Amino acid sequence: MSSASANGSVVLDGSERSSEDLDELVALARMIAYAKYAAEDADLVGAMDYLGMALNEVLREIGDGPHEGLADVMASKAPTCLN
Repeated sequence: MSSASANGSVVLDGSERSSEDLDELVALARMIAYAKYAAEDADLVGAMDYLGMALNEVLREIGDGPHEGLADVMASKAPTCLN
């Protein structure tokens, strides 16, 4: 759950983040997703796996907070296989 406070910060799972922090995490998620798409185009399986794990972790950090422009990133989120 998330809630916004009066000073523009957002509380995600008990930890408070500023809206600027969330914007930076969203930007990072978009960059990782772009790199993952590029790795898919080049058929770099190892890179795709690591970038997928990195994207999952950034999205976990973002949580379910209010964020714009992540619909395309969320659509690219695919489960990663660890063999």
